[in-house]
Amino acid sequence: MRKIITITALLSLLIPAMTKAQHVITDTIRTERISVRSAQLGISFQNNLDTYLSNYKYTGGGLHFTHESFRDARTGNYRWKYQVLFNSRIACNLQKGNIQLAGMMGCSWSGYHPFSIGKRLKLLAGAQIQLEGGALYNMSNGNNPVSAKLRTAVAASGMAIYHFRVLKSDWIARYQIDIPLMGAMFTPEFGQSYYEISLGHLGHIVSFTHPFNNPSWRHMMSIDIPLRIKHHSTALRVAYIADLYQTDINHIRCHMYHHAVTIGFAKTIFKVKQENSIKAYSPY
Repeated sequence: MRKIITITALLSLLIPAMTKAQHVITDTIRTERISVRSAQLGISFQNNLDTYLSNYKYTGGGLHFTHESFRDARTGNYRWKYQVLFNSRIACNLQKGNIQLAGMMGCSWSGYHPFSIGKRLKLLAGAQIQLEGGALYNMSNGNNPVSAKLRTAVAASGMAIYHFRVLKSDWIARYQIDIPLMGAMFTPEFGQSYYEISLGHLGHIVSFTHPFNNPSWRHMMSIDIPLRIKHHSTALRVAYIADLYQTDINHIRCHMYHHAVTIGFAKTIFKVKQENSIKAYSPY
């Protein structure tokens, strides 16, 4: 009985101390460790042409998923913002009864320097590293039914973030554009089968890309609608994404025009309340 009383007394002393310690840790969170993470799912429309498979355009629709992490980070004496963006999509496209299946997956890492214009508008400029892979599969083809896609690139990236008030809450509108400048991609020659490549007939299967043979860009527009008027820790995100990809290499022309409308949630990690010493903060 005495042991139980002793343990109870110790816990009664430790619990307030632990609560106080957590409060101190929360209040001393650095702003560069606060991040916004979002996940969205939506429907997409595609228009694909790949002359390695066919001279016809295939159009159709599918599903699009995107996940983003956006945060502050201090490097030297400058304030930077970092983004990790993941996109994946699957689609079924048609052309006069012929079926084409498409699947792509990509990830990008971006670093931005912000420029504030007034209290509501912020412009960001920076660089991005892109990595993407996937395949197109024509079910009606005999010899070459698959066209594999694998590329990497360094891109210029820019962003505009605008805060505006709606019903006493802070909504966020954002626009982002990414333009690949140089990179490399897997590009078999016209008529070269993957069986030939497996036998060691490599040819020029890796090509250098630039805006003249790979004029591509990606747009993303989104609106964050806060679900908590006071603290804004969670928001409903509605976005439109346009990924316009084109190549003309090794006598093979390809374009993949992808448009998607997505909806999901954006959550601020390590968010604290206004009355705490750090105050409510978002890297946006």
